[in-house]
Amino acid sequence: MKKMKISKKQLAAAAFAAFFLIMAVCTGISRIAASILVPKVTTESVQEGKLSVVIQGKGIVETRMESLISLEKGLRVEKVLSAGTVVKKGDVLLQYDKAYLQESVDKKRAEIQKLELAVQQARITGQPPARVAATDGAARDVQLSEENYARAEEGYSMAAANYEEGILHLQQTLEREKQAAEEEKMGAMKQAQELEQAGKTEEAELLRRQAEEAAQQRIAQAQTVYDGSVQELEIQKQQALADLQMQESARDQAYNTYESAKEQDAVAAANDQKTAEAGGYTIQSVQVDLDMAKKELAKLEQAQAENAEVKASENGVLRESSVTAGGVTDETSFLAIGWGGYRIKGSLAAEDLSKAEVGDEVKITVPGQGKTLKKNIEEILSGTAGSGKILGSGAENGGANSSGNTVAAGSFYAFLNENEAVYGSEVSYEINRQTESAYKQVLPLSAVRKDVDGTYCLVAEKEETILGAEYKAKRIPVTVAEKDGTHAAVTSTLTDEDKVIVGSSKEIAPEDKVRLKE
Repeated sequence: MKKMKISKKQLAAAAFAAFFLIMAVCTGISRIAASILVPKVTTESVQEGKLSVVIQGKGIVETRMESLISLEKGLRVEKVLSAGTVVKKGDVLLQYDKAYLQESVDKKRAEIQKLELAVQQARITGQPPARVAATDGAARDVQLSEENYARAEEGYSMAAANYEEGILHLQQTLEREKQAAEEEKMGAMKQAQELEQAGKTEEAELLRRQAEEAAQQRIAQAQTVYDGSVQELEIQKQQALADLQMQESARDQAYNTYESAKEQDAVAAANDQKTAEAGGYTIQSVQVDLDMAKKELAKLEQAQAENAEVKASENGVLRESSVTAGGVTDETSFLAIGWGGYRIKGSLAAEDLSKAEVGDEVKITVPGQGKTLKKNIEEILSGTAGSGKILGSGAENGGANSSGNTVAAGSFYAFLNENEAVYGSEVSYEINRQTESAYKQVLPLSAVRKDVDGTYCLVAEKEETILGAEYKAKRIPVTVAEKDGTHAAVTSTLTDEDKVIVGSSKEIAPEDKVRLKE
């Protein structure tokens, strides 16, 4: 058999055809694999619009107004209506034990009598005791000491004067005696001279000796009298001086005693003042207790006059009672009366508190009636003024209590007619409203994602490859301004042309390949 000869040209063409055939097969296989492995995504473009706000929760029927009735303390309750009881004006809410009330009145009257006696006793004990001022006697002693001192001073002056005069007189007397003795001696000497001249020498000598002795004796006697008199004058003067010094000391002592007496009187006066003030304070203190006891007695007597009954002042509901039958009232005991019609108090979670507004329509579902009431929000209170109810969802400031239920951050109020609900019953509510202004960028909630790096969305970004056009998930950061049950208002760099991924057949992450759902 003759072999066929193949040219190089034909061989090259065959190889080229085989290459394209293989590439077509591979491309087909690649596309089949991509359809199986690459996630298929649904995309939407960012839209402008408003959000729908839907708030749902629970509420309770209560009265529009509330009054507190303070109960008289220290009385036993015989019977009291149950909380939630509907009452009419004049209905008996609470009945005191009459016998116990009478006993309380008797005790209070006895207490008042004791307090009145205590006031009288305080008036007596508050009066300072009668006393003689110490300065009275001390002043008399001072006056007497001054008189004694004056007399002693006068006596000393007289003694001093007598001393001076006596000394002078005694000196003169002494000199006269000396002179007389000398003259007498001179006379005797003259006689002795005459005797001597007469030849009587012995007699003359004897006379001279006798004259000398007589003169000396007289002078000595005069001197003795002088010295004795001077000593007596000095003694008298010293006695007068001692008496003066003694009276001066006595006068100083009298003055010191007088000053001490003044201090004692001042202390006594201060103590009397304190006693009077203490008595006054005691009287005031007891008087306060007495006045209070009288007021309490008046209240007890008023309770007796009202037949020991506490009655409703308005048509309404006994909302709360802090006492039970058989118990004794205290300072905190009260009854709370609701009146003025009914209203719904709806609990609001922290995330819903800023969304609800006064005037919003609220749909109220009353259990057992099978109908929905449409009302308008009359008032919204936040914080402790409007919180306190347990919700099924939401949170007070984003928190939850220990039991797992969230606590209301506030409440809204809507008025009801009395025949539309029963006081104390629980109702459900729903508030539907749109945001006041439109947002430029609104995305479905399914498009908004969050991880440790923040909030973002994914867009399908087109890329040209050797296998044709492909899409890759690209991360775009977003900031959520507000959201409702289905959409979120965001701010971002998204454009109207971006294909925002809102759904995917598989979990995807940034930079993953994706396929657009046709």
